[in-house]
Amino acid sequence: MNQASDILERQYKDASNLNARIALHTRFSVNPEPWWEWVFRMMRLPAKARILEVGTGPADIWRANLDDMPSGWEITLSDFSPGMIEQARQNLGEARHRFTFARINVMDIPFPEGHFDGVLAHFMLYHAPDPARALAELHRVLKPGGRLYAATNGARHMKQFWELARQSDAQAAIVTGATFFGLENGVELLHRQFPTVNRYLYDDALRVTEVEPLVAYFESIYHTPEQRRHIAPFRTAVQQVIQQEGELFIEKHSGLFEAIKS
Repeated sequence: MNQASDILERQYKDASNLNARIALHTRFSVNPEPWWEWVFRMMRLPAKARILEVGTGPADIWRANLDDMPSGWEITLSDFSPGMIEQARQNLGEARHRFTFARINVMDIPFPEGHFDGVLAHFMLYHAPDPARALAELHRVLKPGGRLYAATNGARHMKQFWELARQSDAQAAIVTGATFFGLENGVELLHRQFPTVNRYLYDDALRVTEVEPLVAYFESIYHTPEQRRHIAPFRTAVQQVIQQEGELFIEKHSGLFEAIKS
């Protein structure tokens, strides 16, 4: 099984794992401006535009900003996972008629050159088997002057979570997505295709005061019987911190790239 197929099968066959992670951030983030509202506010696209989102997941950015979407936007929501596409349809409810849905592999986008005014690729480029090739495809389907918006994390994201995870499982020191396309190396990777690249950081952290939401986050990552035996010691470690400190502080390191095609 290749990397993309493995990720699709284990993590993104449907939205259940992703929803557990989203729930933690929704409940315990300290920034009063919700993440997806901030991302939407940072986007600079014309009132009449053709837009593609790859890796749309459960369509959270659109659910959060339906009332602010210009009527002149023609939006195609795509994902490599059929389960995610179906979840996006359901989540958008009666507003789904405002979108077109498609299953698309970011490595081979079935649209002609210069077709879109804007492309969105949030928290997904680090899953591409070849991020450089994926960026070349996103660049190809953009019009001259078109903009790519790509959200990702940095190397420090969820640092305290991983420190606790390693206490219960020494093998938890895994390579994060930021290694492949993150806040530290994204500018360099994007500059291979785009002459203008801007990076915007979102100031936030988690102050977790309940044990089980963090355990659910942990379980969304750990699936095999061998991995799941670490859930109980992880729960104990989290309980100890919250009992002693009143909360578990977790650093977040997320942001948004804006890349403009010449």
